[in-house]
Amino acid sequence: MSILFDRAVEFVLRFEGDLSDDPHDPGRITKFGISQKAYPDVDIRALTRREAIELYRRDYWMKCKCDHLPAPLAMILFDSAVNQGPRPAVRMLQQALSVRVDGVVGAETIAAGHRASLRLVAVEFIARRGFQYALHPQVSRFGLGWYRRLAACHQVSQEPL
Repeated sequence: MSILFDRAVEFVLRFEGDLSDDPHDPGRITKFGISQKAYPDVDIRALTRREAIELYRRDYWMKCKCDHLPAPLAMILFDSAVNQGPRPAVRMLQQALSVRVDGVVGAETIAAGHRASLRLVAVEFIARRGFQYALHPQVSRFGLGWYRRLAACHQVSQEPL
């Protein structure tokens, strides 16, 4: 699809890993970051890496219109959508851009993304993601991993393609 999507999905897969059946994970059985909770009709144990990438492309990248945003924002939005859900991710981006918050990437959000100071908006978006992690009831169990991922996401979002 694109160099940017390829980079974004490789980043996500680096943090999501293989099969996990952690009884404390609200997503239940998870493979490549695709959870049984989000995809109850998918055989998660049999899911291939290629199938996971296609789900990420369709249900996260395309749904959030990442291909219409500047690369740094697209990277952060995609990772946030995968880790925190598409609608909450878009809402955090919209808050960082100071536009109407409706959880849908439309013309206003896209235009604001292209007008924005990308470094400043990236920092604000990352901060908002971190704040949501801090409020999560499982932060003591999973928080350190989430914060490591968040720092790495910010770093990779600032690298040239």
